[in-house]
Amino acid sequence: MHKVDLSNKSIYTDLIIEKENNTNKCKIIDKTNNLKVQESIDCTTIFYNDITDKDNYINVQNTFINELNKYLKINSKDIILVIGLGNSNSTPDSLGPKVIDNILVTRHLYLLGNVDPNYSNVSAYTPNVMGNTGIESTRIIKNIIKEIKATKVIIIDALKTNNIDRLIKTIQITNRGIIPGSGINNNREEINKNNMNTEIIAVGVPTVVDIRNILNTNNFIVTPTNIDFMIEKLSILIGNGINISLHKNFNRQNNN
Repeated sequence: MHKVDLSNKSIYTDLIIEKENNTNKCKIIDKTNNLKVQESIDCTTIFYNDITDKDNYINVQNTFINELNKYLKINSKDIILVIGLGNSNSTPDSLGPKVIDNILVTRHLYLLGNVDPNYSNVSAYTPNVMGNTGIESTRIIKNIIKEIKATKVIIIDALKTNNIDRLIKTIQITNRGIIPGSGINNNREEINKNNMNTEIIAVGVPTVVDIRNILNTNNFIVTPTNIDFMIEKLSILIGNGINISLHKNFNRQNNN
């Protein structure tokens, strides 16, 4: 087999565990041993083998909810903003916008004073990509946060991995923030607690892998052939997971 020397190549990734070669304690929480959670102080990574099977899907979603709640710690005074980064016209980059399509928004009800206390104050927005708008996503998000006085922001984005085994089989949750485009070395202004002046929780799934991990070829990334199906499944899983975390009554009344 031909071996590829990657020692002098820059392999870009959005996964914290790959950037830092993180070896923090792992715990297996799935009875069938096909799911693993790796936790550190400010990052949680969920590894799974499959979400096409109903039982596996439910198991991954419940795990995602449990881990997300550790970061959110919602209270009745919170004003939540959910942001979907990405490009809805590019399937591998459409996770964020598609998750937003599944978010239950309630801010308009709060403005009208017609509020069930079992539902949080939630807004959702997709800023699109700078190539389509000419405006930095960070600037748009910062203005929205200021306008609605958001106390917590959940950001969803498609990520890049340098390990093909993690492709579409990993969910990363972190409170470090996120740099749009960092996985392809197309860095934009960072979205984090310091420059947003509010709490940021970033959720991401690697949807592409650098082909230089497979072939001695530059400037190419690859994505699974079933990416359309998997993005659809993941957008519902993450969207419903966020809804259940934010709204006490969502699971009983809406997630049928």
